[in-house]
Amino acid sequence: MPWLFYLVLVSVYLGVSVGMAFVPSSGFHYSEVYSNGKTEKKILSLTFDDGPDAETTPQILDILAKFEIKAAFFIIGRKISGNEEILKKLAAESHIIGNHSWSHSYLWDLYSSLRMADDIERNILETERITGKRMKFFRPPYGVINPMVAKAIHKTGVKVVAWSFRSFDTTATNPSSLLNKAITKTKPGDIMLFHDSSVLTAGILEKIIVSLQERGFSFIPLDEILKLQAYENR
Repeated sequence: MPWLFYLVLVSVYLGVSVGMAFVPSSGFHYSEVYSNGKTEKKILSLTFDDGPDAETTPQILDILAKFEIKAAFFIIGRKISGNEEILKKLAAESHIIGNHSWSHSYLWDLYSSLRMADDIERNILETERITGKRMKFFRPPYGVINPMVAKAIHKTGVKVVAWSFRSFDTTATNPSSLLNKAITKTKPGDIMLFHDSSVLTAGILEKIIVSLQERGFSFIPLDEILKLQAYENR
């Protein structure tokens, strides 16, 4: 059977059987999504997905420490093993640790809601075991919410945090273009999405911070810009 036919079948399944999938900020399947700070002040919040990464996360942490910026890291649970010290460092340096699922599987959107909920909870429990902090913030893998994801969110009681500035740093190849985008497209109250698994981001982050600060922006923690608690009180 031609590969194109398989592609059509998958597209139909994802689009019809799954009930269509949307970015979190659309509010189509789940309305309580936090994607920016409601303010005209020139404040921003930095967030990073897909870590912890043994090479690039420490580089990013060094840059953030240099500028005394507290960011949020939405971690993949299966990447914790071998990177426990990085996770402890995130907590010790008062960065927010958020949930980006345990598996971040390519098949995530095909999981049942129960499997998704188990996946989310597994990350919560392992992170709590290592850091003592029980995460509340959740960013869905691939930034997608379908009906099953919405049910899993209800089951686990997490708070969905999206973004209002997306860098696309995992597909970008030109540092100058990424820097220019950050300078020209950023707005007051933006939650900025980068990836601490990106070598490009690790290499250009300092210039992004300096350039935005020169334009009058300052960086505040995610929980402050959203006025929400990042962790459950136990």
